[in-house]
Amino acid sequence: MSFVPENKLEEAMLQAVSHARSRPLFYRLLMESDLYVLGESSGPDGSDTLTGGELLNIDSITRDGKSYHPVFTSQTRMNAFLPEPRSYFLLRGRALFECTRGAFFVLNPNSDVGKVLAPDEITYWLAHAHSAADQTDIVVGQPYVYPKKLIKALCVLFMSRSRIAAARLAYAAPAGSREAAYPLIGLEADGDVPRLAQEIFEVAATALPRTRIDVVYLDPNVPGTPLQQHLLSLAPFYRRAPNTTHN
Repeated sequence: MSFVPENKLEEAMLQAVSHARSRPLFYRLLMESDLYVLGESSGPDGSDTLTGGELLNIDSITRDGKSYHPVFTSQTRMNAFLPEPRSYFLLRGRALFECTRGAFFVLNPNSDVGKVLAPDEITYWLAHAHSAADQTDIVVGQPYVYPKKLIKALCVLFMSRSRIAAARLAYAAPAGSREAAYPLIGLEADGDVPRLAQEIFEVAATALPRTRIDVVYLDPNVPGTPLQQHLLSLAPFYRRAPNTTHN
C-alpha cells in the first residue's frame, strides 16, 4: 500500500480500515476537518458553517450507474485523482454534509484508502460523531427503573439481526449536569454498525418516545476507552445464540 498519511484525518482513516474501534475517531475527524471538494463555492475556503446564502456547485462522478460527489482528505489525494487541474474549494466536513443530506459521496476515489459514504451513514455520524463514546466527563450507572419495554423491543430486533453478538445496558448523564440520565446501549456487532444503530434508534423512538439514547460500539478483543471497558464488564441483556449463521 502506497498510502502515506499526511494529516490526522488520514491517519485515523488508515487505522479504521483494519481496526473497528478506530472508526468513531475517523468519523469525528471527518466532520471536523477541511475537505477538498471539486466544484465552486461562493463562500470562503475552510468555512465551518454555512448561512444558507452560499452557492455551491459540487462535481459528481458516476460509478455503477450511481452518482457520487468526490471529496478528498488532502490536496495530494485530489491531485492524484485529477488528470488535469480543476476548480475546488475547502469546506468543513460537517458543513458539507449538513447541506447535502441525501447525497452519496466517495472519499478519495481511486486511492489505496478510499470510502463510499452513503446517506444513512452520514446522517448517523452527523448526530453521533460526538457521542457518549467520545466523552470522558459523563457519569454511568444502572437505571433506577429498568426499561422493560425498551429491552423487550430491542431483543426482538436483535433476534432478527444475526450480526449482533451481544448488547449491554447502562444509563449515562453529563457529570455535574441536571440533565436526565439516558439509556446507553453497548453493542457488540459485525458489519454495518451505523445501520444497526439507526435501527436501534428507530425501535427506541417507538418504545420510549422523546427519550435520548446512545449506542457505543464494543470490541471485547481490543482495549477500549474506560467507558467501553465498563460496558463490557456488565452482564449482557442480549447474547446471540451459539452457531447462529450471519446474514
